Amino acid sequence: MARHDADGDLDPEPEDEDAYAEANAALKERFATWAAAKGLEVDPETLESPLHYKWGYLDGHLTRWRRADVEELYLELYPAKVIVEDDELDEVLAEAKTFFTFLAETGLLDEGSEPADVLIGHLSAIEGEFRANMADPQRQSVGKRLWSQALAEGVALDDQAAVDAFIARFNARPRAQRDAVFGVRPSPRQPQGRFTPKGTPPRPSSPKRRKRRR
Repeated sequence: MARHDADGDLDPEPEDEDAYAEANAALKERFATWAAAKGLEVDPETLESPLHYKWGYLDGHLTRWRRADVEELYLELYPAKVIVEDDELDEVLAEAKTFFTFLAETGLLDEGSEPADVLIGHLSAIEGEFRANMADPQRQSVGKRLWSQALAEGVALDDQAAVDAFIARFNARPRAQRDAVFGVRPSPRQPQGRFTPKGTPPRPSSPKRRKRRR
């Protein structure tokens, strides 16, 4: 049975992928409305990774957050699975702080959560470890290594034809070359989840970066 908040259109603990998609869209819509009212230039799609991994890999509750969740997401899952350009690492934690502020100010932060200021302070406290873990190739999953190689070769991951061509080229390479991409063994503690997303795409680019690219 679906569970909804007071407004009746958000199930914070969806039980299947369809319910998750609805909750994901509802949270992004509310986030966009809140940000616009505050005059913030933020992209609602920056919520995609924290929502996706909270539901698929952690406890499944989208609005209940504790420091342990923050550590699991940004010190384990992000280094293993999420591709982030070095000059955007600061933005990742800044976006998380904005997300927790949004949940608190809109009354969506679940009562089982730790206070938003505690969560935000913890994000600041783990910044150094987050950067170190993101730079550690031993923490990267096989998928992240493969798609990082594709990006290094100029493949646009949103171009299916280009991705298919890259996979065909990669599989045709000598074993030694393929092993070089996967050469560093993954950490023994690889996160497991309810479902595995297709590939490991980069996080959505920030609005500022999109403007620069234009």
